[in-house]
Amino acid sequence: MKLAHLLEPDLEFGGGMRHVDIRFGLMDYGPFDFGMEGAPKRIKIGIVGSAETVEGTAKWIESCQAGFNAKQSRQPNLFPAFPGISFEETFRCEFITSDELQRVLPLREIARLAAVPGQREMTRAVVDSIADEIGALAERTVKPDVVLVALPIEIIERTYNARDAALSDDGEDKADEAGPDLDFRGMLKAACMTLRLPVQLLWPTTFDPAYKIPRKLKESSDRRTQDPATIAWNLLTALYYKAGGLPWRLARDARQLRTSFVGLSFYRSVDGEHVHTSTAQMFDERGEGLILRGGRMIESEEDRKPHLTAEDAYELLRNSLKVFRGQHGHYPARVVLHKTSRFDRNEMAGFHKAIDERDIDYADFIWVQKSMTRLYRLGVYPPLRGSLIRFQKDQALLYTRGSVEFFRTYPGMYVPRPLMLRCQALGQPLQHVAAETLALTKMNWNNTQFDNVCTAVRKPSSEAPALVLARAA
Repeated sequence: MKLAHLLEPDLEFGGGMRHVDIRFGLMDYGPFDFGMEGAPKRIKIGIVGSAETVEGTAKWIESCQAGFNAKQSRQPNLFPAFPGISFEETFRCEFITSDELQRVLPLREIARLAAVPGQREMTRAVVDSIADEIGALAERTVKPDVVLVALPIEIIERTYNARDAALSDDGEDKADEAGPDLDFRGMLKAACMTLRLPVQLLWPTTFDPAYKIPRKLKESSDRRTQDPATIAWNLLTALYYKAGGLPWRLARDARQLRTSFVGLSFYRSVDGEHVHTSTAQMFDERGEGLILRGGRMIESEEDRKPHLTAEDAYELLRNSLKVFRGQHGHYPARVVLHKTSRFDRNEMAGFHKAIDERDIDYADFIWVQKSMTRLYRLGVYPPLRGSLIRFQKDQALLYTRGSVEFFRTYPGMYVPRPLMLRCQALGQPLQHVAAETLALTKMNWNNTQFDNVCTAVRKPSSEAPALVLARAA
């Protein structure tokens, strides 16, 4: 066994400047696309909700203009102030909303939705009602760039029950087994895709921490109210990205091979038959990419897990590479595939066929799983984020959560679990693969605390790369 510590990866911000932390990088240098053609200058925010939540959200956006003080803490790097939003601060653009960008759900409609019997029927009704309001905004002469869905408590109580119904007794996510009709968030975002308006959900505690949450909802939820500055950082960063901006990207050495990262996942289709299908979420170092749907899964004789046939694996990666070429004008020099289960022989054959067809010399097939193995260090804090222990040339343990030197603390609530990286095909040294994996955990544009995510392939999302968005347990 060989123990090492990987340095915290840099991110690239405006003017090509670099920083390890997202918030300080944005404060000091602005977003990566600052000054570039197409970068947002004025982001129009639509709001859909009850009269109370629409008003509260609009006032909160207005209060963000002046910024928020830092949380009182002995870790100032963990809880920095939010300096405000203007052409000279943070995102170097304006965030605005107005009456014509807002839609209020009548109290009668909210009561009707909350009274719909049956979880699936209620979820569908809420999605249809909210989607209709967003559709009305999309048809206006001045339409929003992104829509905040400020859910009233009555709707949260019912839709949150869908998540609870999709959890097993031990807290494991069973959303797939529960069926697609219970995935309120996913259904709403899918309904809005045809409108070409990205959406962001929020609870009323976002704009008012004193908002009364029913006890039964509070007890079943693990939500914690953040300080105002942290809320502003996280939410406005997500809005900037969804409005077409690029807040940051991975800092890339020009000598490195141009790489395409592909995260593979399986999920249940929404055709009502609950059949497992596959997706490939492909992106490059800038985080730009899209989702491609693949073939249906089969149960492998090797491990009784869902896998692709050789032909479907070939088609899925071949199409991914065609998209990469369409975006960049050339094929990548290297392909990295991530999956949370072993690549079986059929998948390996299909993927290699697509790679060989394009004369790509370097490929890494990485099997990623959470591990129960723990490292311990002297003192009260867990191992450093970036701690790496190598067992073999193709197997290593990596901490993507842990004590962070820049924060001078461990900011989590639970003992962190490392990832087990198993490289079934290795095109680059294992330490390079591990360093890339650590860097990819910083590509979640929905959160600015970079250690708040862990590397894992999850269900398809229209928001961001497949590889890095699952929150750490």
